[in-house]
Amino acid sequence: MKVAPKQQAMINEFMREYVDRSYKAPMNAVRLNVDHTDAHRRTIFEVCNALLQEKIPFFTEVRLKCGTIPDIVCPTHVVPFIEVLSSETIEMFEDLKLAKYPSEFQLRYTGSGKLKSFIFVDAQQEFSKEDLL
Repeated sequence: MKVAPKQQAMINEFMREYVDRSYKAPMNAVRLNVDHTDAHRRTIFEVCNALLQEKIPFFTEVRLKCGTIPDIVCPTHVVPFIEVLSSETIEMFEDLKLAKYPSEFQLRYTGSGKLKSFIFVDAQQEFSKEDLL
């Protein structure tokens, strides 16, 4: 997929700032983790397939400089991170993983308290492309 120069600039800036470059991070390639559940892996694939259909560039299994490995990173999307939840809840993610992310990704919306930088997709529910928008 060709990426517009403005999008490529956003991707490059995100990669320089946040991604551990000692690990390969191919764009639009689905990388699956053997330690995830089958439902988790299937949902990651479905999300990535929807992103491809919408021509939104993504990365999977990317190690960030802070040491975390989000399920899907979308530097040019509405939010940069998509987390697929299978055996964990949003509360568990917030308690165990959120503090490891840079502070700019821990910001919340004032009214709802939802995280601004994350979309959560439940692997136990049927996936809908509208979950990403």
